[in-house]
Amino acid sequence: MNLRTLCRSAAVAVLAGGLVAGLVSPASAASAPSFAQWQSDVTAVTTPAMAYIQQRINEASSTSNLAIVLDIDNTSTENYYHPSYPSPATPQVLAIAQYATSKGVKLFFITARPDVIDEITEYNLTHDGYHIDGLYSRNPIQLFESINTFKTAERKKLEADGYDIIANIGNNTVDIEGGYADSTWELPNYNGLLD
Repeated sequence: MNLRTLCRSAAVAVLAGGLVAGLVSPASAASAPSFAQWQSDVTAVTTPAMAYIQQRINEASSTSNLAIVLDIDNTSTENYYHPSYPSPATPQVLAIAQYATSKGVKLFFITARPDVIDEITEYNLTHDGYHIDGLYSRNPIQLFESINTFKTAERKKLEADGYDIIANIGNNTVDIEGGYADSTWELPNYNGLLD
């Protein structure tokens, strides 16, 4: 068994138990607002994001080069409040993704997760109803660079490939800072509690 297979097997075991080290935090009433409050706060961000995305799509002569970039943990999926596998989708983000892909917009996921769990991540996202045009996660060497540097570089590559990233949605500044997106939308993370 090679190292990659061993790492993947360990990741499957961890995810099956509902805990991803550094990615999923057990919910605690004392730590973060209630799930209902989080949902309300997410809606406050995703409602104008959806309106903006709809406008951009309607104004475009073609959507073949338009793209949306999403973070995964506590953005596309509700890991903090539902630490299970598969983790359920964040409904408001899923609605944006499904609307955009129905109009021909490409959907790319850029995550700080290690690439050894890509198969597990892809299963979770497709199980939840997301279409995946690309999943970009960190290889062992990239685990030593900052998350912001990694995510910015991946968006830069997408733009170099001819995509116009009309929206970049994440729940942390490291998900959205660094440019290479026409608009950025930051979901709540309550001072790092949902990182």
